[in-house]
Amino acid sequence: MKFTLTSTSAAKVTVYAVSKGNLPVKQLGGYELKEHAGDKGALTWLYGRESESHKLLIGLGDEAKLGLDQIRAAAGVAGRAVEKEQAASAAIDFSMLSGVIGSKISEAEAATAWVEGWLLGTYAFDKYKSKKKQRHTETVELLLTASQELEEALLLGSIRAEGTKLARDLGNEPPNFLRPGDMVERVIERFKDTPVQVDVFKGERLEEHQMNGLIAVGKGSKYPPALIEMRYCSDPSKPLIALVGKGITFDTGGISLKSGRNLSDMRIDMGGSAAVIGALDIIVKSKLQANVVVFVATAENMPDGASMLPGEVIRYANGLTVQVGNTDAEGRLVLADALIRACKLGAEQIVDIATLTGACVSALGNKMAGVWGTDDMADVLQTLGLKSGERVWPMPLEDEYDDLLKSQYADLCNITGVAYAGAITAALFLRRFVEAGTKWAHVDMAGPMDAGSTSGYVVEGPTGYGARLLADFVAERSK
Repeated sequence: MKFTLTSTSAAKVTVYAVSKGNLPVKQLGGYELKEHAGDKGALTWLYGRESESHKLLIGLGDEAKLGLDQIRAAAGVAGRAVEKEQAASAAIDFSMLSGVIGSKISEAEAATAWVEGWLLGTYAFDKYKSKKKQRHTETVELLLTASQELEEALLLGSIRAEGTKLARDLGNEPPNFLRPGDMVERVIERFKDTPVQVDVFKGERLEEHQMNGLIAVGKGSKYPPALIEMRYCSDPSKPLIALVGKGITFDTGGISLKSGRNLSDMRIDMGGSAAVIGALDIIVKSKLQANVVVFVATAENMPDGASMLPGEVIRYANGLTVQVGNTDAEGRLVLADALIRACKLGAEQIVDIATLTGACVSALGNKMAGVWGTDDMADVLQTLGLKSGERVWPMPLEDEYDDLLKSQYADLCNITGVAYAGAITAALFLRRFVEAGTKWAHVDMAGPMDAGSTSGYVVEGPTGYGARLLADFVAERSK
């Protein structure tokens, strides 16, 4: 799909972005419009005769509350409507939002958000369907005065959407087509012919580097685990930032077997790895001046005669020993290896992201992730999340709960013996594997990893959550 800038258009459909109480009566030739036409997500079609173009009004709601995510959502809804109409081209008119765009929101920000929303809202995963979804809309023209800044904004919107779509694609893959080895191959293929250097730790290399969490979690599967390390350094003078993603390609729970309810959703237990891969894709394609290392800790958690057992002790490279209280709390075990590796490489700031706990979903629902952090890390991520639409909510690193992780015969246990504070204690567990003085944040994305229905620019299924948030974090911290 092509996005362009133009002052006039002969597109088959003209889309008017409107807010409540601010409807384009003059532009529409005096048509009387219902007040609800400006409500958030409202669609109003006015069909032209013969060679005349059609007009579509997309409501953005209250103008006083208008932000970038409302623009993305409107674009997603409009994109699906135009595709359904089988229109080959569409023009976008922002003139009714002049009170916001150009003052509260720049034209460049609005253009980027519109492109993101349109591409993400029309996303479909039909790779394994015999009948593919037919695409009709080839060109989208934004009725704005052309400039280099706006051309770059359109390109940036496409890059950000493609990185998120990559994360969605990975989340949508069936587990038999995305084993840990497949994850390795996908990463190598995606970043070949780019400045990214990919290094893979598996087999004997995992043993040599004492990456025993990955070894323990993966030993029940015939598909061996791996730690994928990706380096992108366009400016060595920048602080080294590490992104760490949980990549459990399928989680049965291991010996601590899960129930059968919604078990197929456990293919998305690699949502954290999808996020960091998508973020790196955005960083590379936008040619960001940064110094980044990205880790994917990938394994398959399966029950087997050789599986990790409840009660086992894992010894990590930093000297800590961990009692496995429950094999279904495996994500933190593999993340620990990656956190140790990130610190060893000298990362000054680390963000890990994972579909880690149901407790976080219970606390925050599915619209935002929880974030724990040292220094100002959580606050920075919260601010960036409001702008990108990938929201996080700060949660406490409550030191008094540290004792809940005590083990009878190891340094700590991977779960607690109580029914509360599960998301907090998971974050406290991970903190043990981050060196003192390193800025660190943990994002538990178990809630927003998957959408139960289509709304705005979020399509039912894996959301690709975190790709844009993490790319924005690297950009912010690399200034």
